[in-house]
Amino acid sequence: MGKYLDQIKDYLTIDAGQEIARSENSKALRMILSIGLMNSLLLIILEKAVFGHVRYEAVIGSCIFLFFLAFSFMNWPDLKNGITLEMELVILGILILTAFVEYLPGTKQSAFLFLILLVLLPSLILDKPWHLLVIVLIAGAFALFRNQTVLEPFVRDQNLIRIVSVTFLAGVFSVYYAHARIRAVHMRQSTQVVAEHDPLTGIYNRAGGTQLIRNCVERRESGTFLIIDIDDFKLVNDRYGHQKGDEVLKQVAATLQSSFKQSDIVMRMGGDEFIIYASGMVDYDVSSRRLEHLNQEIHKVMVSVEDDVYVTVSIGGAINDGSYPSYEDLYKAADRYLYQTKAKGKDGYSLLGTSFKKET
Repeated sequence: MGKYLDQIKDYLTIDAGQEIARSENSKALRMILSIGLMNSLLLIILEKAVFGHVRYEAVIGSCIFLFFLAFSFMNWPDLKNGITLEMELVILGILILTAFVEYLPGTKQSAFLFLILLVLLPSLILDKPWHLLVIVLIAGAFALFRNQTVLEPFVRDQNLIRIVSVTFLAGVFSVYYAHARIRAVHMRQSTQVVAEHDPLTGIYNRAGGTQLIRNCVERRESGTFLIIDIDDFKLVNDRYGHQKGDEVLKQVAATLQSSFKQSDIVMRMGGDEFIIYASGMVDYDVSSRRLEHLNQEIHKVMVSVEDDVYVTVSIGGAINDGSYPSYEDLYKAADRYLYQTKAKGKDGYSLLGTSFKKET
């Protein structure tokens, strides 16, 4: 029994992640508010044209949509972190308003618009499935309460049956659809992670890391670009075997990651070559101290404790102050300084601190 309860809990609490949910719900909220306002205004125009007057419910509905729309667009930067909650409140508000209007005491026919919206609107929200289930149940409960004011017994009974059955249908559909959407998001994210990361070291591979750095350069984001080669790596493979070589690559990759910020881009270019883009690191002295510390950390990676053989690397770097026009220009500059390091005997670094314009 406990196993099934855990499965149900996992099913209802699956999460798409804050960033994905915020992006999707921002678009959905703008759409629903805009469409709702236009629909309310159209309803006012049609009622005025056909009946010669406008019901107060239509006016109230338009005012509510106008308020939500104005409030949302005026406070959009502040709402970003809570956009999902606002989306849920807007959907719930629409459902309650529709139920209030449709289940009037003097109505002579069964309502249908609320039931349609109860099935469709919650599916616009990307959030934990149980949140959507709560919205459906609250709206359904309000409709049942409101239906008790309907004076015609036959209409009231018809509404009762339809509200209960459609609430059940809407609850099941909302939970299933939300779960399916979030699973699809997870699958896309997993596929992207596999495509962009090196299977041996777990850091970005050439394709994934290069594109990220290229984006930084195109956006003129300053930082230090580094090319790192493991010294005499072929000898490690030849003397200690490829398994030891793979272990060295993994340890070096882990050291590079731990020596830089989580937001910095660390990638394996291929073989024993790594590339790093340390965003925001543009001061020459700061970059030099960081590279000195990195060399000390790399020396802690042992190839053989018995032979007292440790890893050394050669580093070539270029500080990008935002003047480099392309990834290729930045790579060429750092590559020149990498060869300077190797020419000086390896196990060190060479760093270009001038801008691209001054260099050329």
